[in-house]
Amino acid sequence: MSAYGTMDSAILGLQYGFDNTIESFPASADVTPGRPVYQTPGTPTTVHQTYVNGDVFVGVAVVSQKSNVADVGYYKQYEVVNVLTDGKVWVQAAAAVSTAPVAAYADSNGLFSPTASGNYNVGAMFIGNQATVSGLVVIEVNGRKLVA
Repeated sequence: MSAYGTMDSAILGLQYGFDNTIESFPASADVTPGRPVYQTPGTPTTVHQTYVNGDVFVGVAVVSQKSNVADVGYYKQYEVVNVLTDGKVWVQAAAAVSTAPVAAYADSNGLFSPTASGNYNVGAMFIGNQATVSGLVVIEVNGRKLVA
């Protein structure tokens, strides 16, 4: 058993700590918790998981506590997605992270990498290390950002 205030294990899309801001948006397509979500300018009320040129990074979809029979934890199209827009959350690493704190870039698969080349600058930062590729690691999201 872990000490009070610490977790026994990480869950993809689970908030880390208590000082987080969550906003809710309808999904224009299916969204997986723990993945970055974006908005297309001109459609400020919906979010989607796949980056399109010119999109704005909104945050990271947080884990859903509902249980659909086939898709546990996933947000289906038109459902309301809870998005961490400011704070800390568990995500999946696309590459090993050994020098935290360091910038966290989103890749085209919805994972996060410390490598800028070929990835999207979403203004997030790794606050922990992860030696295992595809392992879970905590990032800090600092609000909306026009993806560079």
